[in-house]
Amino acid sequence: MSELFSRLWREPLLHFLLIGAALFLYYGVVAEDGGEAPQKRIIVTSGQITQLSANFARSRMRQPTQQELDLMVENHVREEIFYREAMAMGLDQDDPMVRRRMRMKLEFMLEDLSGQDASDEVLTAFLNQHPERFRDEAQVTFRQVFLNSELRKNIEGSARQLLSTLNDGGDPDALGDPTMASRAFEMAPQSVVSRDFGDDFARELFSLPSGGWTGPLYSPFGAHLVRIDARTNARVPELAEIRSEVLREYLVDKREQQKNLAYQRLREGYEVEIEALNTEKTGVLSQALGETR
Repeated sequence: MSELFSRLWREPLLHFLLIGAALFLYYGVVAEDGGEAPQKRIIVTSGQITQLSANFARSRMRQPTQQELDLMVENHVREEIFYREAMAMGLDQDDPMVRRRMRMKLEFMLEDLSGQDASDEVLTAFLNQHPERFRDEAQVTFRQVFLNSELRKNIEGSARQLLSTLNDGGDPDALGDPTMASRAFEMAPQSVVSRDFGDDFARELFSLPSGGWTGPLYSPFGAHLVRIDARTNARVPELAEIRSEVLREYLVDKREQQKNLAYQRLREGYEVEIEALNTEKTGVLSQALGETR
């Protein structure tokens, strides 16, 4: 019997009959309550037909035939009818996917996509208010010779000897211990140096003057003798150099502000009541979840 019921439940015809019965009962209740039936008039405007035709042309690279256009119009009417009937039955309620989709659609409508007020003066002010978003990192060109503290008992003594050799013209590629890290870096941003050698190493490195070997500087891997050959300081570029980037960030901020402002204004029209959390039920639920794990 259960197998027969399961097979029947998978039949599309049964689903259709159940939906039909639900619609019949719904309209019966509406009629008994003296309520009005949903609006039965659907107007397909010329603008909508033009849009359907344009969508077809974009995807098919040709204009639709009259038969294809008639079919698209009929599908549009079908979608509108099903949408109205589903809304009338409350099928949109308690559906998180529908709620999120409708929220996203409303938020998109609230966004200001024009950016017509984004003059150079406005963008310059925005750049000055948020320099951290656009600042170019300090960069450095340097070489390093690695000393493995696990292989050298007197790391400080070894460092002094190697420094003397390096400053006397010794070949840095022939000195020091093997390492997976590169021995030479060309205009490396401070974040890259921090990633490869640690924050403390990077801060100390970028505080050193150019020219001559110095050290040791310490990283999680061991000791390093370094020579800085070139450097550039951190700076905030002029608007002309990064206008498109500043405009993009400005529009992102503005849209978010406008959505928040619209929400606050709409929120003022609602009275919101938030019930206290039932800690007893929450405890029971947590206990039940723990037992199922």
